[in-house]
Amino acid sequence: MVPNMCYDRYPPTYQKKVNCEDKRLITVVGIGKVEVEPDTAILKLGVITKNEDVVMAQDENKNIMDQVIKGLVDDGVSKTEIKTIQYTVVPQYDYIEGKQDFRGYEVRHVIEITVTDINTVGMIIQNAVKNGVNYQQGLNFTVDEPDKYYEDALELSIINARDKAENIGMTLRTRINPRPIKVIEKTKRDQIKPYETAIYRDGGIPVQSGKLSIVAMVEATFEY
Repeated sequence: MVPNMCYDRYPPTYQKKVNCEDKRLITVVGIGKVEVEPDTAILKLGVITKNEDVVMAQDENKNIMDQVIKGLVDDGVSKTEIKTIQYTVVPQYDYIEGKQDFRGYEVRHVIEITVTDINTVGMIIQNAVKNGVNYQQGLNFTVDEPDKYYEDALELSIINARDKAENIGMTLRTRINPRPIKVIEKTKRDQIKPYETAIYRDGGIPVQSGKLSIVAMVEATFEY
């Protein structure tokens, strides 16, 4: 049977194979968390129109959406931060005694708006409703540069792992080498997703953004 092997980290220019049983190791999990106030809001708002004539339904929808977009720009939203995420034209039917009864077309146009000044979100929502928005898919908050906050959380997770190892060492009355011989990152950097909060009802204001919790976790192995 081949014994378990690992690598001694000293000296740095030379790695010597030794039996893992010759080392006294302890492995702990470190967790770091950073709470961040969101700096970006993502709105998904839409206009739904219905008419027996498909062209009239589309024209009405276009006119209202043009007014909504103009209002967004007037409120300080850049046109580059407004994009269509859904546009559908669907025939509508009633089913009476097993028979289809055509009642017209539904046109749905949904846009996604990125707002970089979250203090204006309430005003933007309220004005969009006044300008004709009658459908919403959600309001999400996120941060523009999540990686830098994740790095802070990762640093805290390593410190947490070291503190745990040293506390175990104190309990065992032995000295833990504070420099880990192995660190495995257990979380992913792309974990940070926009989170959804309850959106307005009838343009109700204000909107509360809350906080984002960014968590990093590592598995660290120390010698003692």
